[in-house]
Parts: sequence; C-alpha cells; structure tokens
Amino acid sequence: MAKLFSKIYIEITNYCNLNCSFCSIDNRIKKEMSVDEFNIVIKKIKKYTDNVYLHVKGEPLLHSRLDQILKICNDNNINVSITTNGTLLDKKIDILLNRKIKQINVSLHSENNISNYFDEVFKSCDKLSNNTTIIYRIWVLNKISPIIVDKIKNYYKLSTDIVNKIKIEKNIKIDNNIYVDKDIEFVWPNDGSCQSDKGTCLGTRSHIAILSNGDIVPCCLDSSANIKLGNIFHDDLDTVINSKLFNDIKNGFQNGIIVCDLCRKCTYRKRFEKKLVS
Repeated sequence: MAKLFSKIYIEITNYCNLNCSFCSIDNRIKKEMSVDEFNIVIKKIKKYTDNVYLHVKGEPLLHSRLDQILKICNDNNINVSITTNGTLLDKKIDILLNRKIKQINVSLHSENNISNYFDEVFKSCDKLSNNTTIIYRIWVLNKISPIIVDKIKNYYKLSTDIVNKIKIEKNIKIDNNIYVDKDIEFVWPNDGSCQSDKGTCLGTRSHIAILSNGDIVPCCLDSSANIKLGNIFHDDLDTVINSKLFNDIKNGFQNGIIVCDLCRKCTYRKRFEKKLVS
C-alpha cells in the first residue's frame, strides 16, 4: 500500500561550510540533530514514507555522526538521498561507500574557493556511482554554468551531441548512474515578491520537511519555519497531519487556493505550476 508521502526532507544539520550568496539568510540557532533525535524522527515517520532526503539548509556531510545517521536509515529500510555542495565528498567517501544511499545530488553551482573542486567531486562520484545514482545540479542562468558544463565535458569526454543536450534538456545521462540536471536559480519565498491567492504545490500533498530543531514545515523551502505545523520531538505525525492548518493548506492546494502568505510569495511554486500545465 502506498504511503502518505513520497518523501520527507530531514535537515540533520543547519551548519554549512560555505556562505553562498544564493542561500537564504535566517536567524535560526545553529544545531546538529543528534543520533538519538534522528532515531526518534525515523521511528515516527517510517509509517508515512519510504524515502528521506537529507536536505533543507546546511551541509549534511558536515554531520559529526553521519555514519550512524545513514545506518539508522539502512536499518529501518528507508531509502536515503543526500543533497550536498560536494566539498566534503572525498573526506566522507568511505562512509558513503559503506552505506546504502539511493541518490546523491551535488550542487556544482556552490560558491567555493577549492582549486581542484571539480576533479575531486568527479573522482568521488565515479566511485559512488557503482551503487548510487549521482545527479550533478547546475543553475542555467548562473554566470559560472558554462564553466561547469565545460568541466563536465572535459572530465567525462562528452560528445558535442551530449553537451548540446545538457544545454537545452534536463536530466541527461552522461555515464553509468551519473546524470546532469539543471534549473533556473530561484528566489527563496521569504524574499519573494510574488503574490497570488491562486495556485497549487506538492507541499503537504507529497512531502513535508523536518528542520534540525524538529520543527515540521510543509516543504523544504520553508527554512525558517514560517509555517510551523508542529515539532516531531513533541508531536505525533498523526496529530500534525490531522490538524486544521495542515488540512487547510493541503485542501487549498488541491483546489487551487493558496492559504499561507509564504506560499503566495513562492516563485518556485509558480514554476511548478507551469510544469503542471505543460
């Protein structure tokens, strides 16, 4: 029987080793979710999903107990995906190879000063791709994107046809279990100026997100918990999904009505709506 959510985002830490200009600014207390806390999260959510994404804000590979975090997922038969800036892949390669990971998304557009960044990322991902799907992510309108495509082309010795596909299409396979995906850089909803009472989204319908302090929010773009649905350490998920706020948001999206102010400002939601129409 299908579970309620296709995935749940879990922010195991909101610490990051970079300070990229495109990342939203918030005043949240920096926190690493403890192994015991993560275990509580998994026990409470596994009834509702088979897939977790270690991603909201922060760099998940910074977590001091990453191996234990992944082990908990494996022990509970939860598929785990990771979104990373890639700077720590080589340092955590043994841990990543030792655990079952469904997918690793590498944001190649991260702003870092590592001189051999691309070679280190590509070499690490080549090793990981034997058992894990690798997705290289690029923002197409970012000024560095042509340089990134060139780096990928040279390392993987791609043909002109494949390079052209990368430039105009999404999710292009370039090697065994390795893909390139791209999107337009988005504005975080708390910074957005878009205002609309009409529209839809998959937040609360296919996924939710859990922040490092346990706060439950409708999606991974609510990084500041503007729409707090509850707290996983204090509330059962049954209580959350049966709450008036949760169902107002969900029913609103199902009927093309935007309930929350944050969602009205979300430019990513507008992009998602265009995909539904197309």
